[in-house]
Amino acid sequence: MEIPKHIFRAYDIRGLLAEVTPDIARVVGMALVSKTGAKTVIVGRDMRATSPELEQAAIEGITSMGANVIAIGLCSTSMFNFAVSSQEHIDAGIMITASHNPPEFNGMKMALASGLPISGLEILEEVERSPSPFEGEGRGEVSHQDILGAYIDKCLAVENLPDLSGTKLVIDYGNGMGAMSVRELCKRLKIEVVELYPEPDARFPNHEANPAKEETLADVKAAVVREGADFGIALDGDADRVGFIDNEGVSLRGDLTLALLAKETLSRKPGSKVVVAPNQSWTTFDSITENGGVPLECRIGRKFVVEAVQKQGAVLGGEVSSHFFFEEFHGLEAVDHAIVRILSIWKQSGQSFADLVRPYRAYTNSGEVNIEVHNKEQVLSKLEQYAGTASKVNKLDGIRCEFDRDWWFIVRPSNTEPLLRLIVEAKTPELMVQKRDELVALIQTNG
Repeated sequence: MEIPKHIFRAYDIRGLLAEVTPDIARVVGMALVSKTGAKTVIVGRDMRATSPELEQAAIEGITSMGANVIAIGLCSTSMFNFAVSSQEHIDAGIMITASHNPPEFNGMKMALASGLPISGLEILEEVERSPSPFEGEGRGEVSHQDILGAYIDKCLAVENLPDLSGTKLVIDYGNGMGAMSVRELCKRLKIEVVELYPEPDARFPNHEANPAKEETLADVKAAVVREGADFGIALDGDADRVGFIDNEGVSLRGDLTLALLAKETLSRKPGSKVVVAPNQSWTTFDSITENGGVPLECRIGRKFVVEAVQKQGAVLGGEVSSHFFFEEFHGLEAVDHAIVRILSIWKQSGQSFADLVRPYRAYTNSGEVNIEVHNKEQVLSKLEQYAGTASKVNKLDGIRCEFDRDWWFIVRPSNTEPLLRLIVEAKTPELMVQKRDELVALIQTNG
């Protein structure tokens, strides 16, 4: 069998439907057991057209190696995280999903029982170094499990949860997996919900299910204002990311949501660590330190945040992309828990959502600007010179330069494309635009 190596990526396996075939899924199932020595493996899937056959093939591969499978069927990635990490007898898991990618894609996410991801590259390495075919001992058994009830119970386990009945939300499911759990969550909380695009549909006929992209939020923003909702929620395709929109129809970036979560968490757990990344706002760092916490920086990317939360004993972590990681969920995402936490913070504040988050919008942020370059090293060298006047320089991931408390920027190279990614934040909109344009020109001139 010809194996398309390019679909095995740093964090997962993802490719076109013609590339991510049942034969590939079967081999991945075998390689997972061979690599980890797993005795029991969770398998879940999203709503994509080929996901059932990939799920079945992965199960065949796992059981052919003598390992048992607990099939949880259709689920969100947040539900999968919970199933893998919360049960003592589980050793690993495979989730069949391509998240928010277009319908012509599918893929697989692999994880250890801790929830730490197993990279696609590690699986490819196992396939290439092992005898073909893989040899297992006996045949494993398959059982089925419904984890929704236990997952929702855990998500609702929030200290001093106020009465949320009568709250009105607009929720944009983006035709992803979110309705499967969030609908039940809101029912239990007696929340009134105006639903947008709840039907799972891998064609994503209405818009890309990606709350980190401002253009995908147009419908939920308009609906929040039109319906007079308390606030809005947007979910990604496999429901491991969640974005929030205030009652005036303005979105809240992921790092600012983390700042809000950090303040509440640290009021209960002062002195705790919160994992952040160098592309995040001053607001986020300030929220952690001003509330008695310790900001713990790691490289940008899910794998690095999960590792940092787990290994450093942090209570919370998050990304600009609206992944949020909770100590209570073994340092993994649980979008339903994030929703409950934000609901609780908002309700207890006694404010409108817009008034609640207004202080978190003190700075103007450019968002990520992608600039095509052909000579990344030359540009980064020029930026080093530019950084000579900075009051603080951080090279943990790319280069972040701060200029007193006036403005900062971060530039980092894409791992997969000829791009540099730029973010600029400043104390005024005018300064942000000036510095963003200045840096874009510098990068384009030297790139």
